[in-house]
Amino acid sequence: MSSYRLRLAKPSDAKDIADVHYSIRETGALGIFAMMGKPFLRCYYRIILNDPYELVVCAENENGQIIGFNSSTLDAKAQKDNLKRHRFMLALSAFSSIVCNPKLIGPLYERWKTVNSTPSSKQFFVQEGARGEYWAWSPHEKSPAGSVALSKAYKEILKALGVKELFCEVDADNEKAVSYHKLMHDEIVEEILLPDGRRRYLLRTSLVKQK
Repeated sequence: MSSYRLRLAKPSDAKDIADVHYSIRETGALGIFAMMGKPFLRCYYRIILNDPYELVVCAENENGQIIGFNSSTLDAKAQKDNLKRHRFMLALSAFSSIVCNPKLIGPLYERWKTVNSTPSSKQFFVQEGARGEYWAWSPHEKSPAGSVALSKAYKEILKALGVKELFCEVDADNEKAVSYHKLMHDEIVEEILLPDGRRRYLLRTSLVKQK
């Protein structure tokens, strides 16, 4: 197992984090982000890493290359508003992905409708409070122990920032992630059916109980 170290991500890490995210597209959940190209992911992470309410912890190898990251927002509503302010930039960055796969138009439209939904409408992802986002580790530098250590460090930082509970979504077909959340005794708050027929769990993690 190669050595690694953990640190907080900075805006200049957007490209490398996007590359790690892109590298897991065939092994992670089959959501819209798994279908997007690197230009979109790099744009997305440039926006995210400049968001003061975003927490991204990354792991880098002995050569200083980012090989994993864990991200969340401390305020899902503020993040949603921030992404809406950058909607034209995101749309432009998605253009090459749509050209390569025109079938993306439907899922992207559904995603955009969800981002613009009101709290009273059907929710497909958490829109208030602290929300966990992505936990990824490069398949080229596998380290189950390192990936778990990354997750634990990320949760400890959230606790230090005063977060008592963290919400996230996991698709039912992402068996590894579902198994991990069960092992951590996370609570399934709701099970929902997405427009494309996939099942998704809305989960709650109590950070007060985390050790």
